Amino acid sequence: MIWVDITNLPHVLLFRGFVKAHKCLVTARRFQQLEALLETNRIHATMVGRHGGSGLEEKLLESSRRVTELSSLVAREAAKVAVSKHSVELPRVAFGLGIPVLQIVDNEHAEHQNRLFLSLCTKVIAPQALEKGRLLEQGASPSRLVRFRGVCEVAHLESFVPGPHPPGLPQDYILVRPVPRFAAYFRERDETQALIDGLKGEGHEVVVIPRGDEGYRNARVVRCTDGLNLIYHAGALVGGGGTMNREGALLGTPTISFYPQEPLGVDRFLMGKGLLHHAEGTKAIIELVREQAHEKERLRGKAERLRARLEDPIKVLEREISSLGGPLS
Repeated sequence: MIWVDITNLPHVLLFRGFVKAHKCLVTARRFQQLEALLETNRIHATMVGRHGGSGLEEKLLESSRRVTELSSLVAREAAKVAVSKHSVELPRVAFGLGIPVLQIVDNEHAEHQNRLFLSLCTKVIAPQALEKGRLLEQGASPSRLVRFRGVCEVAHLESFVPGPHPPGLPQDYILVRPVPRFAAYFRERDETQALIDGLKGEGHEVVVIPRGDEGYRNARVVRCTDGLNLIYHAGALVGGGGTMNREGALLGTPTISFYPQEPLGVDRFLMGKGLLHHAEGTKAIIELVREQAHEKERLRGKAERLRARLEDPIKVLEREISSLGGPLS
């Protein structure tokens, strides 16, 4: 049996095909709409612990409690291999129980999390675009680092088929994703509302997928929905995080990042391909939205050609499990 720990919403799409193809024990934590998204994708998961919110002390306490609960559960289930993406608790529990750990990592700036688990991993699977030196400094072993050509979001789109225009939404809308305000690595102000106000002032209809239960003025707020289809039909995606921006770039939707910190290696990779743009300040973002308005068809073809050349991280994961003699039947 393979133990898979899902700790964030994007991990559902990443591991969806994997858990359906193999015999897995799936665990997850209570965080935003994660439990509902697992149910929507028909993934049975045992919910263990919860996210610690934005405070460092509460994050530490919740993570410690989760390690204790997972230890008891996984020891009873006799898992042979443990798999996750940026889970802090899975590597610590699996290492303690003598279970090989394969961790997918695509954020070299998640300093605190990476230092807690990289040295414990049997294999670290990471995009080539990440700063190798930074991962090694954080504890990854050169002999255990497996790098692949691509980004994790390639797996998200593996079975995506565009559906009809989202019902109840304007025919032409700008999709906004707020900054990752709950993440331990995020330390900036949240300027999402000011951005929405600016877009609305320019006559744009705005749709927001929030991070939690917060509300926004001058926008349509949607929760726990088909994010990929919303991105596909949007006139543009303006995102303060990472995953949805990379999904938008790979779908060929005009995508502008307003992430206020240093961009990740995977984001720089897509910027270099001309599929992701970055801007700071509402005025600059609105100008980019205007410039990109007529680029959608061209970007669609460009994104499709790029996806065909990139590796699927889940196939890399399956190959590495097989190389360890792990269970894949």
